[in-house]
Amino acid sequence: MLKAIWFQIHWFLGVTAGIVLAVVGVTGAMLSFEDEILAALNPGIITVQPAPAGPLAPDQLLERIRANAPGKTPTALMVSFDATRAARVTFAPPPPPAGAPAAGPGGPRGENRHVNPYDGALLGEVQGQAFFRFVMQVHRWLAAGDVGKQIVGASTIGLIVLSLSGLYLRWPRRALDWRNWLRLDFGRRGRSFLWELHSVIGTWVLPFYLLASLTGLYWSYDWYRGALFDLTGTPRPAAQQAARPAGPPPGAPAAAPANASPPGERAPREGRDARNGAPLNLAALWPAFVRESGGYSTATLRLPQGNAQTLTITYQPVNPAHERANNTLVLDAAGQVREHRRYDDLPGGQKLMASIFPLHSGGYFGFTGTLLMMLASLLMPLFAVTGWMLYLDRRKKKRAARAAAAPVAALPAPEAAPVLVAYASQTGTAERLAWQSASALQAAGLPVTVTSLAGLAPEALANTKRALFVVSTFGAGEPPDAARAFARRMGARKSPEGLANLDYGVLALGDRSFPHFCGFGADLDAWLRIHGATPLFDRVDVNMEDAGALRHWQQHLGTLSGLTTLPDWSQPDYEDWRLVGRRRLNAGSVGLPTFHVALEREGAPASWAAGDIAEIGPRLDPETVRRTLDALKLDGDATVTHGGQTLALRDLLARSLQPDAQDWPGAAAQAVADGVKPLPHREYSIASIPEDGRLELLVRQTRTPEGGYGLGSGWLTRHAADGGRIALRIRSNPAFHGPDDARPLILIGNGTGLAGLRAHLKRRVRAGHDANWLIFGERSQTHDFYFRDEITAWQSAGALARLDLAFSRDQAEHVYVQHRLKEAGAEVARWIEAGASIYVCGSLQGMAPAVDHVLTELIGAEAVEQLAAQRRYCRDVY
Repeated sequence: MLKAIWFQIHWFLGVTAGIVLAVVGVTGAMLSFEDEILAALNPGIITVQPAPAGPLAPDQLLERIRANAPGKTPTALMVSFDATRAARVTFAPPPPPAGAPAAGPGGPRGENRHVNPYDGALLGEVQGQAFFRFVMQVHRWLAAGDVGKQIVGASTIGLIVLSLSGLYLRWPRRALDWRNWLRLDFGRRGRSFLWELHSVIGTWVLPFYLLASLTGLYWSYDWYRGALFDLTGTPRPAAQQAARPAGPPPGAPAAAPANASPPGERAPREGRDARNGAPLNLAALWPAFVRESGGYSTATLRLPQGNAQTLTITYQPVNPAHERANNTLVLDAAGQVREHRRYDDLPGGQKLMASIFPLHSGGYFGFTGTLLMMLASLLMPLFAVTGWMLYLDRRKKKRAARAAAAPVAALPAPEAAPVLVAYASQTGTAERLAWQSASALQAAGLPVTVTSLAGLAPEALANTKRALFVVSTFGAGEPPDAARAFARRMGARKSPEGLANLDYGVLALGDRSFPHFCGFGADLDAWLRIHGATPLFDRVDVNMEDAGALRHWQQHLGTLSGLTTLPDWSQPDYEDWRLVGRRRLNAGSVGLPTFHVALEREGAPASWAAGDIAEIGPRLDPETVRRTLDALKLDGDATVTHGGQTLALRDLLARSLQPDAQDWPGAAAQAVADGVKPLPHREYSIASIPEDGRLELLVRQTRTPEGGYGLGSGWLTRHAADGGRIALRIRSNPAFHGPDDARPLILIGNGTGLAGLRAHLKRRVRAGHDANWLIFGERSQTHDFYFRDEITAWQSAGALARLDLAFSRDQAEHVYVQHRLKEAGAEVARWIEAGASIYVCGSLQGMAPAVDHVLTELIGAEAVEQLAAQRRYCRDVY
């Protein structure tokens, strides 16, 4: 609950303050190297050519300046030890006109000019300075005065909250692994890549943002600045007039300047001794400063005005701690030190307060710190953009979830025990797929209840008969925020067999580029198994909303509901293949006919891995299409447009669910074409490897209750013509890919499940890996031993280390593969101890659960789970 609250706060601040922070960040970055940029733009003004005679002494330089600027009063002079840097003089603002009052805060500014330190010539105006002043106004106040200042201040506080809440929200499961924090994976796509940019780069720059915001508030709020002075034990500076006083209002009476002489007397020059009228001797004081300071990089002389008898020089030592690490030396007229305040001698609190700006700009840490702070500031728009994109993507998915929920939620509550569809969603995708799944089940007449895991206690599952879980994984294997409480309760529940009455299926969503791919779905699946629940089918893992994996899930929904003609949520992008071989393998068998089907791709050869799946786009037989056309009273040769293609209506109907003529009375051919839905795909394990030169399948015919043929098997084994075109798409099935090394492999299957095992054996034989053990079962050895010659040849050649067969009808007592597995239990344990992997392919009902039960008896449930977690126990069952 707490994380969900912070999540909402983070999003709200991000979408409200993000644009302001982006502007402040970019302008701050532009100011990072202002001095260096201005120096580069102003050669001959900020930088000068050194003269052989060396720079003038400050007293000589001042005399030259007064001569070059008659009528102006210098108040400060800055000189540099760097021979290429110009000096800089500050002139007092002009006195107010006669009859005007004295200048107050906000009045005219003193004039700053660069001076050639070798001859005292006043140099030109600095180009670009006005631009940087405007950038500073935008940076501090959005160029909107006090209102802008308040907006920037509030957004700065928002940046602190965003930084800390973002850190909390992305805290990984393995917090001590730096890779989880800092590694940026450019291989990710879509939303995952946006999240990667937002979270990982956000972690990189988080220290800089916290430092910039905590120091930036110094200029935003008086209360904050005062609190810093109090906390650090630093005396607050005396209230001073603004450095940029304003001129008098029109018509105001004049007032004498603060340093004016009484009427009739001559005003003393700067530095004149009030007691004897002698000016301060800068020529004598400057060597005293050089001697006392021990060297300087820059020095600013605050020229005494009126009766002042001291000279204040603010300077930076040769190697200052940072750009504001200034020392101050006060000399009297005799050159004696009245005060010498060194930055290095200040208490820690005063040092901190003197370093606010360098900390804010990064200059406290030298050039590297300034550069890194500039880069961090430039990245601020990245978070505004990615944050908005993630926010809009989340809203889009939430809208899609609500749209998918509407048809299901509108139906009355079911009276019979419903199928529970529970979801755990971070962005809305899992929620949408849960509602789509519920809609598919309802279309088949099954009662359904949909709920979030956030409102479901694990104990409530004990009274549920069937449940489907659609869950996403957040970050490195963690549950979505809304499911964290369920996950904690799930971990606390330890009663085995507590869910023995539950049959379930899991659709796990994730991103394979993250560690612990589909981690929460795998944890949920393991927890359900350990507590006695029975899987309806193997967990379906989906990488980045992979359409093929979702079609696989939908096929399971069709099997569960008994309605296998539901259209695919996404149509496979089929390619054209050609039927080049079709041979029945079990002539005389009491079982349904089983065929070895061979296909070749039209064009370039295809590639796949052992364990992959062929998705077939089936076609209906011509007789079925003819009956539909007769009922519709339409010409099958009529040309229609569908999906951007122009084709005959007969061809379109052959690959579509057949429309009911009663729903289309008198409809035109194009109207029917616009309304039909495509036939769902059918999946088959690939029984060959690419090196065979063709894709091979093992297909058993299925029959409908009416005596017809199954949609996919009827097309491949009966209706498709030899040499005819087959619509096919290869779907990667990484969960059933084999190991690359030579480790032992135990292959267990029955019936047409031999197809997937055969591909693995072919791959292993070709690689020279001979530690293979096949356990295969069917009805009769005489009629149903598929690929007998090939398998026995492998055994004779030593490529098949062990072969166990279970033909159930060849003896009075039926024998199945699980029996052979149990009989060889000691050998199975030895193979597993030697590092063997176990691959199971075939029937989900009967064979797969029985094999799982035997393995559990042999090595224990925990060991079986460990094998599965290590991908040493893999199944492709249906």
